[in-house]
Amino acid sequence: MPTLTLITSAPSSDAAYRTDLIRRYLAAEGEFAELALLAEAARYDRSNPGAQLTDELLGAGLGDVA
Repeated sequence: MPTLTLITSAPSSDAAYRTDLIRRYLAAEGEFAELALLAEAARYDRSNPGAQLTDELLGAGLGDVA
């Protein structure tokens, strides 16, 4: 019989996680902080196919230009 394993490192809500990462990216102070968040988004994108969180971060950073 299969067993279930709780993955505590996974976000409890995909939308909430994505929103939080975008907020942290927009509030990041400095290039290194932004790069660290982009790396986190890239890791998320590799394990969650679909709409790319990395693209959302970059688009959010453009503000009214996008």
